[in-house]
Amino acid sequence: MGGRASVGGLIAAFGFVLAVGAARAEPLAPLPPLPASPPEQVALGRLLFFDTRLSGDASISCASCHDPRKAWGDGKPLSTGYPGAEYFRNAQTLLNAAHYRRSYWDGRMDGRDLPTLVRDHLTEPALMQVDGRLFPERLKQVPEYDAMFRRVFGGEPSFGRSLNAIAAFVRTLTSRGAPLDRYLEGDTAALSPAARDGLALFQGKAGCLRCHDGPLLSDQKFHALGVQDSAAVFGEPLRHITFRWFMKTLGTPNYTNLREDVGRYAVTKEPPDRGRFRTPSLRDVALTAPYMHNGTLATLEEVVEFYNRGGGIHRNKSPLLAPLGLGAAEKKALVEFLEALTGEPVVVDPLAPPEYKLRALGKGSPAPAGLVAASTGTAQSGKFRALGPLGPVPVPRDNPMSDAKVELGKFLFFDPRLSGDVSTPCVACHNPEAGWGDGSDVSRGYPGTQHWRNSQTVLNAAYYFKLFWAGEVTSLEAQAVAAATGNVAGNGDPMMMEERLRQIPEYVRRFKAVFGTEQPRIMDAWKAIAAFERTLVSKPEQVPFDRFVKGDPKAITDEARRGLALFLGKAGCIQCHNGPLLSDDDYHALGVPKNPVFEEDPLRQITLRFQHVIRGVPEELYRVADRDLGLYYTTKREADRGKFRTPGLRELKYTAPYMHNGAFFTLEEVLDFYDQGGGNDANKSPLLRPLKLTAQEKKDLLAFLLSLSSDQPIVVPAPQLPEYAVVK
Repeated sequence: MGGRASVGGLIAAFGFVLAVGAARAEPLAPLPPLPASPPEQVALGRLLFFDTRLSGDASISCASCHDPRKAWGDGKPLSTGYPGAEYFRNAQTLLNAAHYRRSYWDGRMDGRDLPTLVRDHLTEPALMQVDGRLFPERLKQVPEYDAMFRRVFGGEPSFGRSLNAIAAFVRTLTSRGAPLDRYLEGDTAALSPAARDGLALFQGKAGCLRCHDGPLLSDQKFHALGVQDSAAVFGEPLRHITFRWFMKTLGTPNYTNLREDVGRYAVTKEPPDRGRFRTPSLRDVALTAPYMHNGTLATLEEVVEFYNRGGGIHRNKSPLLAPLGLGAAEKKALVEFLEALTGEPVVVDPLAPPEYKLRALGKGSPAPAGLVAASTGTAQSGKFRALGPLGPVPVPRDNPMSDAKVELGKFLFFDPRLSGDVSTPCVACHNPEAGWGDGSDVSRGYPGTQHWRNSQTVLNAAYYFKLFWAGEVTSLEAQAVAAATGNVAGNGDPMMMEERLRQIPEYVRRFKAVFGTEQPRIMDAWKAIAAFERTLVSKPEQVPFDRFVKGDPKAITDEARRGLALFLGKAGCIQCHNGPLLSDDDYHALGVPKNPVFEEDPLRQITLRFQHVIRGVPEELYRVADRDLGLYYTTKREADRGKFRTPGLRELKYTAPYMHNGAFFTLEEVLDFYDQGGGNDANKSPLLRPLKLTAQEKKDLLAFLLSLSSDQPIVVPAPQLPEYAVVK
């Protein structure tokens, strides 16, 4: 059977089959070549494909689910996806992805637009969950990447350029050297006799060609085969969560009650599309097990047996499916032919990604003219709100307090499932053992990132009307949302977190009891957390200064009383730290020195630039800003650069380090800073001036500040969190 024959002769040999069994099928043929991508762009895309820094928490790369050692899939029935999630479909191979007209099993994206497909993979919460503005800042922190992007694209790393580079690499992942292709090109010895028998069955009795035709061996259409649904999708909570999240994001009707993967219907909402999935290519099929959209068939033998039975059961099952009546020898021949569709493995060895390097931060910008005023004011130059115990906690009308709500909020405050990769609950950065901050100068932030500000204590936050260091939000409810979803904080997707709550029976019960809803709603989770936080307040009977104000002369020491006099007079602290909270709730620039960590940690530098990007600072300022711009991010007024909200002074004993960037680790350092009149800043408050305090006066002032803290730390033990269970 060796030798060569013409392609036309081979096709003619099977022409009767095509005419009878699959009149509309496109003849089998080798894959046509794709337009070549620029080699340097491909090389850059290859590096990015294997780089974990393109995921939200920098833990997975594109190759995690599309592994070259596993034929560019992941070899699992159902893909893993992002940490904290488990995917509900099989990870299709990327081989020949550039030849598809529609992408994904349900065809929800245009396959000819590979950069958009890459974008979807990078940003979806169940896949890689990265912010398209964050990871380019990571790449800019890598000199090799910066140089490559400029060489390839003529500019610095960006989201769009990264997508184009990865897409260029993916276009190179095409099948090669398949025995069938050699056979179709005239090498009759390329197929064994059994494989040739299988080819005849494929095009004739088995009818495979009706859907698996053309160079790709796919009609690129959608069919319902009656594949049995995966028990894991509806039996494993994490997969069920992802399934429900996905169906909700596509607007699938009645998604909460679905007990089947509806496939194309989720995209079109057309009933005939229910259960239909895109016909996969059969190229390299011997390497891409397991099979079907949910990986329920482990071997090619199982696939052939499935079709031999006429497929499964489904209301929309394709009329092309019928029992085939294949004998054992025919099934074996068909498998041998399918194996002949597999050529040389397409393997690309991962390269070690280049490392972060420190960058020289911007040199700052010149002081805006006319913004520096001489300090002439004193503490006695005006009237200020009196110091004293805190009053009743303000409670918003739309979120009244109840014991059950507070208890629910406590659970949620400690629950890591209210974050992107289930690693970062509220308590991660607001730890009761660290004064309800995190004890670091600059907060840890989300995995794969580092935060850019000090984590403020939650204690007495209920009394603030402006939250965060620059007052970005005005309620605890809004603060909870911002923290849980912020890219360098919790990085959670609201709908994903909501679905997680709905898979926890104890939460379903508690939310219903508190809010009267059948299912937990994420907006109510923020309300519950806020209610819990409103209980974290200083109690007057526990605070020496409050007892002193209420008439106990022995509650504070003589030193503290002298410190109070300094606070109200010579030191001038009362000008900004007044009222029961000891904060004017206003914004001031103090000239706090830069924290050197931003000169030492690439991740901190990335986050700082990322803040400039997402907060919309002008391009020229983004290029030179070397520090947190504070209130300016909100107002874009030059006079507001470097201004931060005045923090309250209660519980200072337990809440070090201090200042928006944690520049000072002790109260003694803070006092020295104010004694010298603050630092250097173009917008420095005119209220700051050298105080010329003596050593004893500093001790007295310190004693007073310590008297503003509770006798014992305010601590709440962590609750035992409820477990997942699949919602029936």
